[in-house]
Amino acid sequence: MMIPKTGRPLILIVDDMPSNIHLLVAALKSEYRIKTALNGSDALELASRDDRPDLILLDMMMPEMSGTEVMRELRANRKTAGIPVIFVTADNSEQSQLEALELGADDYLTKPVLIAALLLRVRNLLKRKESERELQVASHVFNYSGEAIMITDSRNRIIAINTSFTRLTGYLPEEVEGKNPKIISSGRTTGEEYAAMWEEIEETGFWQGEMWDRRKDGGIYPKLLTISVVKNQNNEIDFYIGSFNDITRQKSNEADMWHTANHDILTGLPNRLHLRITLEQAMASIKRNGGEVALMFIDLDRFKQVNDTLGHAVGDELLILVAERLKSCIRESDIAARLGGDEFVVMMTDENVLSGARRVAEKILSELSLPYITGEHLIHSTPSIGISFFPHDGNDIEEIMKNADMAMYRAKESGRGRFCFFSEHDEIEKGNR
Repeated sequence: MMIPKTGRPLILIVDDMPSNIHLLVAALKSEYRIKTALNGSDALELASRDDRPDLILLDMMMPEMSGTEVMRELRANRKTAGIPVIFVTADNSEQSQLEALELGADDYLTKPVLIAALLLRVRNLLKRKESERELQVASHVFNYSGEAIMITDSRNRIIAINTSFTRLTGYLPEEVEGKNPKIISSGRTTGEEYAAMWEEIEETGFWQGEMWDRRKDGGIYPKLLTISVVKNQNNEIDFYIGSFNDITRQKSNEADMWHTANHDILTGLPNRLHLRITLEQAMASIKRNGGEVALMFIDLDRFKQVNDTLGHAVGDELLILVAERLKSCIRESDIAARLGGDEFVVMMTDENVLSGARRVAEKILSELSLPYITGEHLIHSTPSIGISFFPHDGNDIEEIMKNADMAMYRAKESGRGRFCFFSEHDEIEKGNR
Protein backbone atom coordinates (compact mmCIF):
# COMPACT_ATOMS: atom_id res chain seq x y z
CA MET A 1 0.00 0.00 0.00
CA MET A 2 1.33 3.46 -0.86
CA ILE A 3 0.81 6.31 1.56
CA PRO A 4 0.46 9.87 0.22
CA LYS A 5 3.62 11.88 0.88
CA THR A 6 3.78 15.16 2.71
CA GLY A 7 5.97 18.20 2.07
CA ARG A 8 7.35 19.36 -1.29
CA PRO A 9 7.55 16.63 -3.96
CA LEU A 10 10.99 15.34 -4.96
CA ILE A 11 11.90 15.35 -8.67
CA LEU A 12 14.84 13.42 -10.13
CA ILE A 13 16.23 14.99 -13.33
CA VAL A 14 18.28 12.62 -15.50
CA ASP A 15 20.24 14.03 -18.47
CA ASP A 16 23.79 13.63 -19.74
CA MET A 17 23.96 17.35 -20.63
CA PRO A 18 24.60 19.65 -17.61
CA SER A 19 23.12 22.59 -19.50
CA ASN A 20 19.80 20.76 -19.90
CA ILE A 21 19.81 19.86 -16.21
CA HIS A 22 20.52 23.48 -15.27
CA LEU A 23 17.56 24.67 -17.36
CA LEU A 24 15.16 22.19 -15.78
CA VAL A 25 16.41 22.84 -12.23
CA ALA A 26 16.00 26.60 -12.66
CA ALA A 27 12.38 26.09 -13.78
CA LEU A 28 11.39 23.67 -11.00
CA LYS A 29 13.40 24.48 -7.89
CA SER A 30 10.97 27.06 -6.49
CA GLU A 31 8.17 24.46 -6.16
CA TYR A 32 9.98 21.14 -5.79
CA ARG A 33 12.96 19.44 -4.19
CA ILE A 34 15.45 18.41 -6.85
CA LYS A 35 17.99 15.63 -7.36
CA THR A 36 20.02 15.19 -10.54
CA ALA A 37 21.89 12.40 -12.34
CA LEU A 38 24.13 12.59 -15.43
CA ASN A 39 23.80 8.91 -16.36
CA GLY A 40 21.43 5.96 -16.11
CA SER A 41 23.24 3.98 -13.41
CA ASP A 42 23.30 6.96 -11.03
CA ALA A 43 19.63 7.57 -11.77
CA LEU A 44 18.70 3.98 -10.87
CA GLU A 45 20.68 4.21 -7.63
CA LEU A 46 19.02 7.47 -6.60
CA ALA A 47 15.56 6.20 -7.56
CA SER A 48 15.87 3.11 -5.35
CA ARG A 49 16.86 4.94 -2.15
CA ASP A 50 14.45 5.24 0.77
CA ASP A 51 13.80 8.86 -0.19
CA ARG A 52 12.49 7.88 -3.60
CA PRO A 53 11.55 10.61 -6.08
CA ASP A 54 7.91 11.47 -6.68
CA LEU A 55 8.61 11.99 -10.38
CA ILE A 56 11.49 11.42 -12.82
CA LEU A 57 12.34 13.60 -15.83
CA LEU A 58 14.30 11.15 -18.00
CA ASP A 59 16.34 12.00 -21.07
CA MET A 60 15.65 9.38 -23.74
CA MET A 61 18.99 9.55 -25.56
CA MET A 62 22.04 9.07 -23.32
CA PRO A 63 25.38 7.30 -23.89
CA GLU A 64 26.23 4.04 -22.11
CA MET A 65 22.65 3.50 -20.79
CA SER A 66 19.80 5.01 -22.76
CA GLY A 67 16.64 6.38 -21.25
CA THR A 68 14.69 3.38 -22.57
CA GLU A 69 17.05 0.99 -20.74
CA VAL A 70 16.71 3.03 -17.55
CA MET A 71 12.94 2.90 -18.00
CA ARG A 72 12.94 -0.90 -18.29
CA GLU A 73 15.04 -1.20 -15.12
CA LEU A 74 12.77 1.17 -13.21
CA ARG A 75 9.63 -0.77 -14.14
CA ALA A 76 11.27 -4.13 -13.37
CA ASN A 77 12.20 -3.07 -9.82
CA ARG A 78 9.37 -3.38 -7.28
CA LYS A 79 10.67 -0.35 -5.37
CA THR A 80 10.70 1.97 -8.39
CA ALA A 81 7.97 0.48 -10.59
CA GLY A 82 5.36 2.99 -9.45
CA ILE A 83 7.39 6.18 -9.87
CA PRO A 84 5.85 8.37 -12.62
CA VAL A 85 8.23 9.18 -15.49
CA ILE A 86 8.19 11.94 -18.10
CA PHE A 87 10.45 11.20 -21.06
CA VAL A 88 12.35 14.19 -22.41
CA THR A 89 13.47 13.69 -26.02
CA ALA A 90 14.62 15.63 -29.05
CA ASP A 91 12.81 13.12 -31.27
CA ASN A 92 9.26 14.38 -31.72
CA SER A 93 8.19 11.63 -34.09
CA GLU A 94 5.04 9.63 -33.44
CA GLN A 95 7.10 6.41 -33.31
CA SER A 96 9.27 7.84 -30.53
CA GLN A 97 6.25 8.93 -28.56
CA LEU A 98 4.59 5.52 -28.89
CA GLU A 99 7.80 3.80 -27.81
CA ALA A 100 7.96 5.96 -24.69
CA LEU A 101 4.38 5.17 -23.75
CA GLU A 102 4.80 1.45 -24.45
CA LEU A 103 7.75 1.36 -22.06
CA GLY A 104 5.51 2.70 -19.31
CA ALA A 105 6.20 6.41 -19.43
CA ASP A 106 3.42 8.58 -18.08
CA ASP A 107 4.09 11.52 -20.39
CA TYR A 108 6.75 12.98 -22.65
CA LEU A 109 8.24 16.38 -23.56
CA THR A 110 10.13 17.31 -26.66
CA LYS A 111 13.29 19.41 -26.76
CA PRO A 112 13.73 22.29 -26.62
CA VAL A 113 11.52 22.17 -23.54
CA LEU A 114 8.95 24.93 -23.15
CA ILE A 115 8.98 25.97 -19.48
CA ALA A 116 5.22 26.60 -19.32
CA ALA A 117 4.51 23.14 -20.74
CA LEU A 118 7.05 21.58 -18.36
CA LEU A 119 5.50 23.15 -15.27
CA LEU A 120 1.96 22.28 -16.34
CA ARG A 121 2.72 18.63 -17.14
CA VAL A 122 4.75 18.08 -13.97
CA ARG A 123 2.05 19.68 -11.84
CA ASN A 124 -0.76 17.72 -13.49
CA LEU A 125 1.07 14.40 -13.34
CA LEU A 126 1.94 14.81 -9.66
CA LYS A 127 -1.64 15.79 -8.89
CA ARG A 128 -2.96 12.74 -10.76
CA LYS A 129 -0.53 10.40 -9.01
CA GLU A 130 -1.45 11.89 -5.64
CA SER A 131 -5.11 11.21 -6.41
CA GLU A 132 -4.23 7.65 -7.40
CA ARG A 133 -2.35 7.14 -4.14
CA GLU A 134 -5.31 8.45 -2.17
CA LEU A 135 -7.59 6.08 -4.07
CA GLN A 136 -5.21 3.20 -3.33
CA VAL A 137 -5.33 4.02 0.37
CA ALA A 138 -9.11 4.36 0.31
CA SER A 139 -9.43 1.10 -1.60
CA HIS A 140 -7.15 -0.67 0.87
CA VAL A 141 -9.13 0.68 3.83
CA PHE A 142 -12.40 -0.35 2.18
CA ASN A 143 -11.30 -3.86 1.25
CA TYR A 144 -9.29 -4.75 4.33
CA SER A 145 -11.14 -2.89 7.08
CA GLY A 146 -12.24 -5.01 10.03
CA GLU A 147 -15.54 -3.13 9.91
CA ALA A 148 -18.31 -4.02 7.51
CA ILE A 149 -18.68 -1.16 5.00
CA MET A 150 -21.59 -0.50 2.69
CA ILE A 151 -21.85 2.35 0.16
CA THR A 152 -25.22 3.44 -1.18
CA ASP A 153 -26.14 5.99 -3.81
CA SER A 154 -28.22 9.13 -3.28
CA ARG A 155 -31.39 7.00 -3.48
CA ASN A 156 -30.04 4.67 -0.79
CA ARG A 157 -29.40 1.73 -3.11
CA ILE A 158 -26.36 -0.42 -2.33
CA ILE A 159 -23.56 0.03 -4.87
CA ALA A 160 -20.62 -1.57 -3.02
CA ILE A 161 -19.80 -3.71 0.01
CA ASN A 162 -16.49 -4.95 1.37
CA THR A 163 -15.34 -8.42 2.39
CA SER A 164 -16.06 -7.75 6.07
CA PHE A 165 -19.70 -7.04 5.14
CA THR A 166 -19.91 -10.45 3.46
CA ARG A 167 -18.15 -12.15 6.37
CA LEU A 168 -20.50 -10.56 8.92
CA THR A 169 -23.83 -10.77 7.08
CA GLY A 170 -23.30 -13.74 4.75
CA TYR A 171 -24.41 -11.73 1.71
CA LEU A 172 -22.29 -11.64 -1.48
CA PRO A 173 -22.03 -8.40 -3.49
CA GLU A 174 -24.32 -9.64 -6.27
CA GLU A 175 -27.00 -10.46 -3.70
CA VAL A 176 -27.29 -6.93 -2.33
CA GLU A 177 -26.14 -4.54 -5.04
CA GLY A 178 -28.97 -2.28 -6.18
CA LYS A 179 -31.08 -3.11 -3.13
CA ASN A 180 -32.12 -1.05 -0.12
CA PRO A 181 -30.12 -1.74 3.09
CA LYS A 182 -33.36 -2.85 4.73
CA ILE A 183 -32.53 -6.26 3.27
CA ILE A 184 -30.43 -6.84 6.42
CA SER A 185 -32.89 -5.23 8.84
CA SER A 186 -34.07 -7.41 11.73
CA GLY A 187 -37.41 -5.62 12.03
CA ARG A 188 -36.70 -4.59 15.61
CA THR A 189 -36.06 -0.94 14.80
CA THR A 190 -39.24 1.15 14.83
CA GLY A 191 -40.34 3.61 12.19
CA GLU A 192 -39.91 6.42 14.68
CA GLU A 193 -36.29 5.41 15.31
CA TYR A 194 -35.54 5.34 11.59
CA ALA A 195 -37.20 8.73 11.15
CA ALA A 196 -35.05 10.22 13.92
CA MET A 197 -31.94 8.69 12.35
CA TRP A 198 -32.62 10.15 8.90
CA GLU A 199 -33.51 13.52 10.37
CA GLU A 200 -30.10 13.72 12.03
CA ILE A 201 -28.34 12.53 8.85
CA GLU A 202 -30.07 15.24 6.82
CA GLU A 203 -29.23 17.91 9.39
CA THR A 204 -25.62 17.00 10.21
CA GLY A 205 -24.49 14.53 7.55
CA PHE A 206 -23.63 12.01 10.25
CA TRP A 207 -25.29 9.49 12.57
CA GLN A 208 -24.06 6.83 14.96
CA GLY A 209 -26.05 4.43 17.07
CA GLU A 210 -26.95 0.83 17.85
CA MET A 211 -29.29 -1.30 15.76
CA TRP A 212 -30.25 -4.94 15.34
CA ASP A 213 -29.65 -6.64 11.98
CA ARG A 214 -30.40 -10.02 10.47
CA ARG A 215 -27.81 -12.20 8.73
CA LYS A 216 -28.54 -14.14 5.57
CA ASP A 217 -28.98 -17.30 7.67
CA GLY A 218 -31.64 -15.55 9.78
CA GLY A 219 -29.47 -14.93 12.84
CA ILE A 220 -30.06 -11.61 14.60
CA TYR A 221 -27.22 -9.57 16.09
CA PRO A 222 -26.64 -6.08 17.53
CA LYS A 223 -24.39 -3.69 15.66
CA LEU A 224 -22.84 -0.26 16.17
CA LEU A 225 -23.58 1.63 12.95
CA THR A 226 -21.99 4.84 11.67
CA ILE A 227 -23.46 6.61 8.64
CA SER A 228 -21.79 9.56 6.90
CA VAL A 229 -22.77 11.56 3.83
CA VAL A 230 -20.53 12.30 0.83
CA LYS A 231 -21.53 15.43 -1.10
CA ASN A 232 -20.29 16.85 -4.39
CA GLN A 233 -19.17 20.41 -5.13
CA ASN A 234 -22.80 21.43 -5.63
CA ASN A 235 -23.60 20.28 -2.08
CA GLU A 236 -25.67 17.40 -3.47
CA ILE A 237 -25.53 13.96 -1.91
CA ASP A 238 -23.54 11.46 -3.98
CA PHE A 239 -23.15 8.62 -1.49
CA TYR A 240 -23.99 7.34 1.96
CA ILE A 241 -21.24 5.35 3.67
CA GLY A 242 -22.30 2.98 6.42
CA SER A 243 -19.80 1.09 8.56
CA PHE A 244 -20.67 -1.25 11.39
CA ASN A 245 -19.42 -3.93 13.79
CA ASP A 246 -21.11 -6.88 15.46
CA ILE A 247 -21.23 -5.89 19.14
CA THR A 248 -22.72 -9.14 20.45
CA ARG A 249 -19.71 -9.80 22.67
CA GLN A 250 -19.66 -6.21 23.91
CA LYS A 251 -23.36 -6.37 24.76
CA SER A 252 -22.85 -9.70 26.50
CA ASN A 253 -19.97 -8.26 28.54
CA GLU A 254 -22.09 -5.23 29.42
CA ALA A 255 -24.94 -7.52 30.47
CA ASP A 256 -22.55 -9.57 32.61
CA MET A 257 -21.17 -6.43 34.22
CA TRP A 258 -24.67 -5.09 34.83
CA HIS A 259 -25.77 -8.39 36.35
CA THR A 260 -22.70 -8.51 38.60
CA ALA A 261 -23.27 -4.92 39.72
CA ASN A 262 -26.98 -5.43 40.35
CA HIS A 263 -27.17 -8.97 41.76
CA ASP A 264 -26.08 -10.78 44.87
CA ILE A 265 -23.11 -13.06 44.14
CA LEU A 266 -24.19 -15.84 46.49
CA THR A 267 -27.90 -16.21 45.69
CA GLY A 268 -28.20 -14.52 42.28
CA LEU A 269 -31.05 -12.37 43.57
CA PRO A 270 -31.16 -8.63 42.84
CA ASN A 271 -29.05 -6.70 45.35
CA ARG A 272 -29.71 -3.50 47.29
CA LEU A 273 -28.74 -1.27 44.32
CA HIS A 274 -31.09 -3.07 41.93
CA LEU A 275 -33.91 -2.99 44.47
CA ARG A 276 -33.47 0.72 45.05
CA ILE A 277 -33.49 1.56 41.32
CA THR A 278 -36.60 -0.56 40.72
CA LEU A 279 -38.35 0.86 43.75
CA GLU A 280 -37.59 4.43 42.64
CA GLN A 281 -39.07 3.73 39.21
CA ALA A 282 -42.18 2.12 40.70
CA MET A 283 -42.73 5.01 43.11
CA ALA A 284 -42.35 7.58 40.32
CA SER A 285 -44.93 5.68 38.23
CA ILE A 286 -47.36 5.54 41.19
CA LYS A 287 -47.04 9.27 41.75
CA ARG A 288 -48.08 9.83 38.12
CA ASN A 289 -50.64 7.09 37.62
CA GLY A 290 -51.69 5.94 41.10
CA GLY A 291 -51.37 2.51 42.68
CA GLU A 292 -49.43 1.02 45.57
CA VAL A 293 -46.17 -0.75 46.35
CA ALA A 294 -45.82 -3.33 49.11
CA LEU A 295 -42.37 -3.80 50.60
CA MET A 296 -41.62 -6.87 52.72
CA PHE A 297 -38.54 -7.12 54.91
CA ILE A 298 -37.70 -10.78 55.63
CA ASP A 299 -35.22 -11.90 58.24
CA LEU A 300 -34.34 -15.52 59.09
CA ASP A 301 -34.88 -16.33 62.73
CA ARG A 302 -31.81 -17.60 64.61
CA PHE A 303 -29.62 -17.56 61.48
CA LYS A 304 -26.61 -16.52 63.56
CA GLN A 305 -26.96 -19.72 65.53
CA VAL A 306 -26.69 -21.77 62.29
CA ASN A 307 -23.52 -19.94 61.31
CA ASP A 308 -21.97 -20.28 64.75
CA THR A 309 -22.74 -24.00 65.22
CA LEU A 310 -22.54 -25.41 61.69
CA GLY A 311 -20.19 -22.94 59.98
CA HIS A 312 -20.48 -20.26 57.33
CA ALA A 313 -20.45 -22.77 54.44
CA VAL A 314 -23.64 -24.36 55.75
CA GLY A 315 -25.05 -20.89 56.39
CA ASP A 316 -24.38 -19.95 52.76
CA GLU A 317 -26.10 -23.12 51.54
CA LEU A 318 -29.09 -22.24 53.68
CA LEU A 319 -29.27 -18.74 52.18
CA ILE A 320 -29.21 -20.20 48.65
CA LEU A 321 -32.09 -22.54 49.51
CA VAL A 322 -34.03 -19.67 51.07
CA ALA A 323 -33.54 -17.58 47.89
CA GLU A 324 -34.86 -20.43 45.73
CA ARG A 325 -37.95 -20.86 47.88
CA LEU A 326 -38.51 -17.13 48.00
CA LYS A 327 -38.51 -16.89 44.18
CA SER A 328 -41.07 -19.69 44.01
CA CYS A 329 -43.44 -17.71 46.23
CA ILE A 330 -43.69 -14.57 44.11
CA ARG A 331 -45.00 -13.63 40.67
CA GLU A 332 -42.83 -12.69 37.70
CA SER A 333 -43.83 -9.06 38.19
CA ASP A 334 -42.58 -9.07 41.81
CA ILE A 335 -38.97 -8.74 42.91
CA ALA A 336 -37.14 -10.73 45.57
CA ALA A 337 -33.81 -9.21 46.63
CA ARG A 338 -31.09 -9.88 49.17
CA LEU A 339 -29.83 -6.91 51.13
CA GLY A 340 -27.03 -8.82 52.83
CA GLY A 341 -26.58 -11.43 55.57
CA ASP A 342 -29.92 -13.12 56.18
CA GLU A 343 -31.98 -10.07 55.15
CA PHE A 344 -34.25 -10.38 52.12
CA VAL A 345 -36.82 -8.03 50.58
CA VAL A 346 -39.85 -8.63 48.38
CA MET A 347 -41.35 -5.76 46.38
CA MET A 348 -44.87 -6.05 44.95
CA THR A 349 -46.92 -3.72 42.77
CA ASP A 350 -50.62 -4.37 42.16
CA GLU A 351 -53.99 -2.68 42.12
CA ASN A 352 -55.00 -4.87 45.07
CA VAL A 353 -51.58 -4.90 46.67
CA LEU A 354 -52.94 -5.17 50.22
CA SER A 355 -54.69 -8.51 49.69
CA GLY A 356 -51.90 -9.69 47.38
CA ALA A 357 -49.25 -8.88 49.97
CA ARG A 358 -51.14 -10.81 52.60
CA ARG A 359 -51.34 -13.94 50.38
CA VAL A 360 -47.68 -13.75 49.39
CA ALA A 361 -46.58 -13.20 52.99
CA GLU A 362 -48.55 -16.26 54.09
CA LYS A 363 -46.98 -18.33 51.32
CA ILE A 364 -43.46 -17.11 52.17
CA LEU A 365 -44.07 -17.83 55.82
CA SER A 366 -45.23 -21.37 55.01
CA GLU A 367 -42.48 -22.22 52.51
CA LEU A 368 -39.56 -20.73 54.41
CA SER A 369 -40.62 -22.44 57.63
CA LEU A 370 -40.25 -25.95 56.13
CA PRO A 371 -37.07 -27.86 57.13
CA TYR A 372 -33.93 -27.43 55.01
CA ILE A 373 -31.48 -30.19 54.10
CA THR A 374 -27.88 -29.04 53.54
CA GLY A 375 -25.55 -31.98 53.19
CA GLU A 376 -25.93 -34.05 56.35
CA HIS A 377 -27.73 -31.32 58.25
CA LEU A 378 -31.46 -30.86 58.74
CA ILE A 379 -32.07 -27.22 59.60
CA HIS A 380 -35.22 -25.63 60.98
CA SER A 381 -35.64 -21.90 60.45
CA THR A 382 -38.55 -19.52 60.25
CA PRO A 383 -38.86 -16.03 58.75
CA SER A 384 -40.01 -12.85 60.40
CA ILE A 385 -41.67 -10.50 57.91
CA GLY A 386 -42.43 -6.80 58.15
CA ILE A 387 -44.58 -5.07 55.53
CA SER A 388 -45.02 -1.42 54.63
CA PHE A 389 -46.85 0.29 51.77
CA PHE A 390 -46.14 3.24 49.53
CA PRO A 391 -47.56 5.85 49.58
CA HIS A 392 -49.54 5.11 52.76
CA ASP A 393 -46.57 4.44 55.07
CA GLY A 394 -44.07 6.94 53.75
CA ASN A 395 -43.23 9.44 51.02
CA ASP A 396 -39.80 8.18 50.01
CA ILE A 397 -37.63 5.06 49.82
CA GLU A 398 -35.84 5.62 53.13
CA GLU A 399 -39.07 5.99 55.05
CA ILE A 400 -40.77 2.98 53.43
CA MET A 401 -37.75 0.74 54.02
CA LYS A 402 -37.33 1.96 57.59
CA ASN A 403 -40.95 1.25 58.37
CA ALA A 404 -40.85 -2.24 56.80
CA ASP A 405 -37.74 -2.95 58.86
CA MET A 406 -39.48 -1.70 62.01
CA ALA A 407 -42.48 -3.96 61.29
CA MET A 408 -40.13 -6.92 60.81
CA TYR A 409 -38.46 -6.37 64.19
CA ARG A 410 -41.82 -6.14 65.87
CA ALA A 411 -42.76 -9.45 64.24
CA LYS A 412 -39.68 -10.92 65.91
CA GLU A 413 -40.66 -9.35 69.24
CA SER A 414 -44.09 -10.91 68.84
CA GLY A 415 -42.68 -14.42 68.76
CA ARG A 416 -40.95 -14.86 65.38
CA GLY A 417 -42.22 -16.93 62.46
CA ARG A 418 -44.94 -14.44 61.53
CA PHE A 419 -45.62 -11.31 59.48
CA CYS A 420 -46.77 -7.89 60.63
CA PHE A 421 -47.87 -4.72 58.90
CA PHE A 422 -46.41 -1.37 59.85
CA SER A 423 -48.67 0.78 62.04
CA GLU A 424 -48.24 4.53 62.36
CA HIS A 425 -49.42 4.24 65.97
CA ASP A 426 -46.71 1.68 66.74
CA GLU A 427 -49.34 -1.01 66.93
CA ILE A 428 -48.25 -3.99 64.87
CA GLU A 429 -51.21 -5.94 63.65
CA LYS A 430 -50.79 -9.59 62.94
CA GLY A 431 -52.52 -10.60 59.74
CA ASN A 432 -54.69 -7.47 59.49
CA ARG A 433 -54.31 -3.78 58.95
